[in-house]
Amino acid sequence: MKEYEGYKVLYEVIAMPKGKWAIMIEVIHRDSGATIAQRHNPFPVHAFDTKLEALDQVNRHIETLIVEHDARQQRMA
Repeated sequence: MKEYEGYKVLYEVIAMPKGKWAIMIEVIHRDSGATIAQRHNPFPVHAFDTKLEALDQVNRHIETLIVEHDARQQRMA
């Protein structure tokens, strides 16, 4: 899993039936301790063929969450 400066990412890869994979994530801002994204499955209707595919998709999702959070923080400052 990729590391994001200033954020803690908790994730759990889950084995599904028929050799498919799902992933649960939670994103926390390290400095404030604020939860950016509660524990959730960002792709609830999509099971992945490999763990690597699941992690790749989730990394893109997390990057979007972090960019949105940083933009909100800058507007508030």
